[in-house]
Amino acid sequence: MSYRVHRKMGRSAASAWLGSASLLVLGMCAAPVYAQGVAPSAQPAPAPASTSPPAAAVDSGSVSEVIVTASKRVSQSALSVPGAIQAISGDSLAKAGTIGFIDVAVKIPGLQIQDLGPGDRKYVVRGVNSTGDSTTGVYYDEAVISGSNANDGGGMEADIRLFDMDHVEFLRGPQGTLYGASSESGTIRFVTKKPDMENYGGYATAEGSDTEHGAGNYNFNGAVNLPIIKDVLALRVVGWRVSDSGFIDQPRIATGELKDVNNDDVSGGRINLRFTPIHDLTIDAYYTTQTETSDGSPRYTPAGVTSFGAPGIPAVQGCDLCNTDVTRSPYGERIDLYGVTINYQMPYGTVTATSNQYNRHLQFNFDSTPVLIANGVNIPGETEEPQQRDVTSSEIRYASKFDFPVNFVAGVFRQYETNDLAVHVLKTNAAGLAVGPFSEANDEDALSNPNGTTFFGRIDNRTTTEYAAFTEVTWDVTPKFQIVGGARYFSESLQGNQEQTHPFGGFPAGQNLVVIPDQTETFSKITFKANASYKINPNLMVYVTASEGFRGGGLNAQSQPFEPIPTSYAPDSLWNYEAGLKGKLFDGKLQYSVDGYAILWNNIQQPETTSDGAFTFTGNAGNARITGFEYEFDAKPIQYVTVSFTGSYQDAVLTKGATAAQVAANGTLGVTGDKIANVPPFQANLSLDYTRPINDTMSWTLAGDITYRDSMNSQTNLTDNPFNVPLSAYTLLGARTSINTGPWTATVFVRNLGDDRAQISAINSAQDPLALLTIRPRTFGMSVSRTF
Repeated sequence: MSYRVHRKMGRSAASAWLGSASLLVLGMCAAPVYAQGVAPSAQPAPAPASTSPPAAAVDSGSVSEVIVTASKRVSQSALSVPGAIQAISGDSLAKAGTIGFIDVAVKIPGLQIQDLGPGDRKYVVRGVNSTGDSTTGVYYDEAVISGSNANDGGGMEADIRLFDMDHVEFLRGPQGTLYGASSESGTIRFVTKKPDMENYGGYATAEGSDTEHGAGNYNFNGAVNLPIIKDVLALRVVGWRVSDSGFIDQPRIATGELKDVNNDDVSGGRINLRFTPIHDLTIDAYYTTQTETSDGSPRYTPAGVTSFGAPGIPAVQGCDLCNTDVTRSPYGERIDLYGVTINYQMPYGTVTATSNQYNRHLQFNFDSTPVLIANGVNIPGETEEPQQRDVTSSEIRYASKFDFPVNFVAGVFRQYETNDLAVHVLKTNAAGLAVGPFSEANDEDALSNPNGTTFFGRIDNRTTTEYAAFTEVTWDVTPKFQIVGGARYFSESLQGNQEQTHPFGGFPAGQNLVVIPDQTETFSKITFKANASYKINPNLMVYVTASEGFRGGGLNAQSQPFEPIPTSYAPDSLWNYEAGLKGKLFDGKLQYSVDGYAILWNNIQQPETTSDGAFTFTGNAGNARITGFEYEFDAKPIQYVTVSFTGSYQDAVLTKGATAAQVAANGTLGVTGDKIANVPPFQANLSLDYTRPINDTMSWTLAGDITYRDSMNSQTNLTDNPFNVPLSAYTLLGARTSINTGPWTATVFVRNLGDDRAQISAINSAQDPLALLTIRPRTFGMSVSRTF
């Protein structure tokens, strides 16, 4: 038989809370100013000499504006972009002590993260949530790093730590014309700081903290900027080391309880090189690497829940922050990312050519004892899933700069991806460790031989090749009225082969199972975008958009020769209809952006089962309608005080769900009228920052934020689905205060002030009983930073 693991995921939502928000925010916490723009990435950008504001910074009295380049054609204020876009400056990230994207995700309207721990996170934007590849495009500079869930082995979104960033951009709604497949619901861009061609400088930061129910944590990061040949060649080097203690205990290991198993250790670095041999030519080359390891799973079985059990494996009761696995679940990952981008500016436009390589190696392990027990095998076991994913992406584009009203950006794109997975199911001992390495040999079969090591093995190797051509045309009909139209042609080819390297019970006498080649699949599509905007006055713009998003198809793991399943599943697509307004009031003291949208999503990729319920696969079925609104307000109501208020409401409903026969085979499938899983109706964040000079050389900051996520369900079908987990609403609080004395900044902070068990995700199935995932418990700490 084939071996598939059913892993059910959920993620955080919102609540009803703002009554106590004002008092708490005025008294505390850590929230930066989230400006509505970022520094341009296509032009040489000087590296700032400091990661925090100067001690005696003058309060301008208005909310700062920064610049975005999401259009791939011009640099412009985000308030001038006719669409839903949010940007977070790198200085804001550094000031708040941000380490990873998950730290700021709660402040982004319309975004949820399904989080099962390191290496296994999925971004859900505007309620577009289903199985298969990511519905959100993710870019690291020009490199495509969008997540892939082509196989069981985790490997969704990479979490490259956010040190020394220029900015992070978040584009809500389909970006199918400029950013292509997997930008079905939105795009996230992580833009690094580029070398300063003139000035030496840098920074160093050390942070220490303590987590309740866990232990001590530390974080060291820094950067140095080195002009090698003034105005010609410069280098910027960044490094980081982060060690977070675990807070989940694992008492079920027979040889003794394991403490704080879900520790997280990260080491990484980046080198950016900028070369400008002539005035109009800029060449940027970079290399980023990061390793991450953890000793165990972050899931826990809550009090009042009985764990799985079987003869010889007695069940136990869950408890606060305790994991009831009987085997260990270490995790390991290495990311290598490198590339080059060339910008050549001509009198009538800019040519950009970029090529990037993204390599990610995963060692994903988990307790497979519940799966074995469900199949009548009462022996502890662990699944090891090493996976290697390599993505090569290249693009050439031309962005015009004509003196007349019509301009455009046009280009071609290619992406080549290989994804190689091995599945090894091994017997474990009393220490929760595999009794030996994986073996294909029958005499090492753990079912037929008491001394055997191996239950099952398979390999799954896949290749995807994508080509695209795209354009967006902008027509300034009048100085106030603008029209944008775009289109993208996309084609992908899928190939692969699979092989069982050790069937359950071993190979039949004298036989080996042959390689199963996947049928080559080819898909193509043209997507469109239309946008119109009108500037009512210099401080107010309204816009409307109709845009199409799509996501590529995929191949299914085959169960042949036992029961055939569909060899592949097709792309799905959606149309997004959106209207919004953005602007500023009171001489720039208030900036705002508000939008409403309706999404029609067709041919949704979703999990299905074979007629006997034995095997799962991905198919296309059903349609959905998602409506909602989003808002961002940034204000300086009085001198030295900045307030940010962001949030969203979304209603995601299946308009065509599973049939009665499909639900009978798989009760987790949604039916018409069901809400889409892991989509909270409401979420919001309120933050305050009070920064003022003490004297000519010192300044003081007091900051705080409150985040609310509404309740939601972990699975879609609530009537016929016994595995749904209602995830409670939660409110999170944080605080920070700091002193800046020029080059030195000292900060004291607390995160998760209330020590809440925010239910961010859930796992629950017949083969994998109920477990929850939560955020890090209350953590107190201090950091010291020095710029030079």
